[in-house]
This record gives sequence, C-alpha cells and structure tokens, in this order.
Amino acid sequence: MCPKCEARLRSGEITKTDVDISFMLSKLAAKNPVLDKLTLKRAYEVDGDYVLLFEQGEAQAVLENRNLMNELRGLGKPVWVSEVSSDERRFIEGLIHPIRIMAINQVWLPDGSRQIKAIIAGSYTSSFPIDLEKIKKIASAVKGYDLVFKFEKERK
Repeated sequence: MCPKCEARLRSGEITKTDVDISFMLSKLAAKNPVLDKLTLKRAYEVDGDYVLLFEQGEAQAVLENRNLMNELRGLGKPVWVSEVSSDERRFIEGLIHPIRIMAINQVWLPDGSRQIKAIIAGSYTSSFPIDLEKIKKIASAVKGYDLVFKFEKERK
C-alpha cells in the first residue's frame, strides 16, 4: 500500500476489510474488466459474509452481471452487493436483488433509533431465495437500523 493509504488505514478512515477486498477486486479485474469501471466505496464483513458497497448507480451493473457475481462468490465467503446511498430503498433493493420491494416505511422509535419496514411483492414461500435474517443483520451492522420485512400477501 502507498503511504497515503497506510495513513488512512491507521486513522480508521478505511478498514482492513476495505483493503483486503480492494486487493481481491483488483486481481479479479484482470479477468473481468467491468471491475475497472466501478468504485468500491466500503466493504464490510458481517457474520462471515462480505458486504460490498459501490458508488451510487454502480451496484446494478454488478448485480446484473452473472459472470462477475460468480467471480465475487469465489472470494471465499458469501458476497452481498449494494450501493452507498442515503436512500434506504436502494440499499435494501441491492441486497435482495432481484426481489422487488413494493414500499418502504420508516418509524422513529422513542429511544431515538429507527426501524425500516420493507414490503416485498408477492408472498413468502419455503423456497424464498434470500436469507432475510442475514439481510436484517447486514442492515443493522452497516446502516444502524432495525429492518423488518413484510410480504404483500401474508400467509393465512
């Protein structure tokens, strides 16, 4: 690493996970040139999974590129992709891609914390492709809020 990046790491501006993932992505860029056009803003490790946050508008390019997603899964841990955004809907949609969110509601709790409720189109089935509990943990660790999922068609 260059001295400037070393100083950023020591000061806490970036983390060891940011550095490790950046090195991994730069190696992958040799095989997949799409990565050269993307900007990784932050990388987190949450419960043994990697969470990669790209520049606003870039996560979709990663999520829709099946070859690139397969390459990222080769990093040795499950990988979740989203973007750095103050818009909670965009952040959550990146994590649950390709599932569609119908609505997002925000509730401020008396203790000053907030809870986000995401309403997912359709109904829950036993073969639902995404671990919603993992998404809740990621939202808590990365964004600092409780996330609740509801389905458009609740089970009876």
